[in-house]
Amino acid sequence: MTLPDVPPSAAGALAAPALATEGKAAGSATVGSGSTAAGSVDASTGPASSEEPADPPPASGRSRVLIALAATCALLAVAAVVLGFQLRRYAQVEDARQDALRAARQSALNLTSIDNERFDEAVQRVLDGATGDFRREFEDNTESLKKLLADNQVNAQGSVLEAGLVRADKSNATALVVVDSTVRNVATPAGRVNTYRMQIEVERVDGRWLTSGLRFVG
Repeated sequence: MTLPDVPPSAAGALAAPALATEGKAAGSATVGSGSTAAGSVDASTGPASSEEPADPPPASGRSRVLIALAATCALLAVAAVVLGFQLRRYAQVEDARQDALRAARQSALNLTSIDNERFDEAVQRVLDGATGDFRREFEDNTESLKKLLADNQVNAQGSVLEAGLVRADKSNATALVVVDSTVRNVATPAGRVNTYRMQIEVERVDGRWLTSGLRFVG
């Protein structure tokens, strides 16, 4: 069977709707694809932000209080250390003063408490607490003192009434000591009380306070 010849214009007319439909479909696909892609880019990247980073918020009132408390605690700790050092130093000085005064009191007591029957022990107590020229002078006069006490049967017992420091440093001190001494001898067997006021010099030697000088005052 032979198909009738179709004029070229008719073929173009028949093909136009198909071409138009295909073109419309292709255009729609292209536009849709382009719109989707653009939308995807906009959603993922978004427009660039022009805002600056925000400054950190200022310290709150509570933070300032904590900082002030920390600074105060630090100052108090430093003050405590300094005060502790000063107190220890004061305590050491005061201990040295008291040691010097005790040595002066004991020396005065030793010098006014002598028993002729136990003379050597009494003399040794004095020498053990003495130093320098005072020690040498007392030792040099020991024999004559021993004879005097023995001849008169002397027994003396002293007691310290008052004592105080006139001056003191880390190695030397001067004390005033008032002593009553009850003296018994052949002339006064019942005893007689004598009061002595002594100025005693003490010196620190190898950690001990020793008598280095003595004189009677007023």
